[in-house]
Amino acid sequence: MQPGSENQPELNTHSAVDYHWRVWQLTGLIRPAGISKSLYRTYAIGLNLMVTLLFPLSLLARLILTRSMKELCENLTITITDITANLKFGNVYLVRRHLGEIRSLIQQLDCRALAICDRDELCALVQAVTTARNTFRTFAWIFVCGTSLSCVRVALARSRQLLYPAWFGVDWKNSNEAFLGIYVYQLFGLIVQAVQNCASDSYPPAYLCLLTGHMRALEVRVARIGCECGSGRQSYDQLLACIQDLTLIHRMHTIIQQILSVPCMAQFACSVAVQCTVAMHFLYVADADDRLAMILSVIFFVAVTLEVFVICYFGEKMRTQSEALCNAFYACNWVEQLPRFRRDLLFTLARAQRPSLILAGSYIPLTLETFKEVRAP
Repeated sequence: MQPGSENQPELNTHSAVDYHWRVWQLTGLIRPAGISKSLYRTYAIGLNLMVTLLFPLSLLARLILTRSMKELCENLTITITDITANLKFGNVYLVRRHLGEIRSLIQQLDCRALAICDRDELCALVQAVTTARNTFRTFAWIFVCGTSLSCVRVALARSRQLLYPAWFGVDWKNSNEAFLGIYVYQLFGLIVQAVQNCASDSYPPAYLCLLTGHMRALEVRVARIGCECGSGRQSYDQLLACIQDLTLIHRMHTIIQQILSVPCMAQFACSVAVQCTVAMHFLYVADADDRLAMILSVIFFVAVTLEVFVICYFGEKMRTQSEALCNAFYACNWVEQLPRFRRDLLFTLARAQRPSLILAGSYIPLTLETFKEVRAP
């Protein structure tokens, strides 16, 4: 995308979530084009039974069999985080058709932006795509660090340890073959889970970025109505085109609300539970000699808090942008326009005055004010 170039620029804002779609295809949620349906279904079922189902079950079984408070705190943090991550991953499968509808809406909005080819609009959309991609890369870096730290902890351990405390029903401490098999399985499962979680944690802010970017582009377009040389009829046509795009944006907001409500609510609950567990671990049962375990607990604490901050931050940006879009309708040159222009503008303002919010669990707004309440339970 090169706004302002002599040639017709290319625009595909849905590329902001290309990483996520590739992950979902690799992990068995969305079948890529050109692959046999039966073959892909077999692959998806096998992979998700082996990792998405059995991996958290092994953690949960170990948690149930834990006898010491120290191990309970360490295992509970990991188990809560992993189960929540798998619930969010499963939710993607349930809303995959909504994701396809969002792609269709984005394509329509992109076509309108390309037809108008305004530099400011295109720059706003390019910035939204860049921000969404950088969000994915940031989460990927965090998961790479977490996975690497788990491997380092096992390598530096004085006695034989697993990557994560889990129950497998075999004596892996005294059997090299059993330990090697479990280690390979855990490493494979950990990598798959990290890839899944990276996409699950970063797609909510990515779609919020896209929605905010298209709101910003429409704001720029609305602000020009009536300010350029042209007849009242031309200004009215511009208003109608903006109202059509506003309808697409509202539809996109409704779908995003549907797909983010459950995972965001799960993330809030996970964040509070992990924060409390880590706090109890440090205050009462932490072993000062096991510094790697303490570092791992801190990483979990920071990670779940960061996940909540990110979705609240981008939810706040979207709310602020929706207010700016409403102000743009107010600020357009409506005084000199036709009566029907002012009539349709009034109906549009009546809808635009309601701020756009994403509600976790259809109850908790994704705003920075909400993050302030969650970060210190």
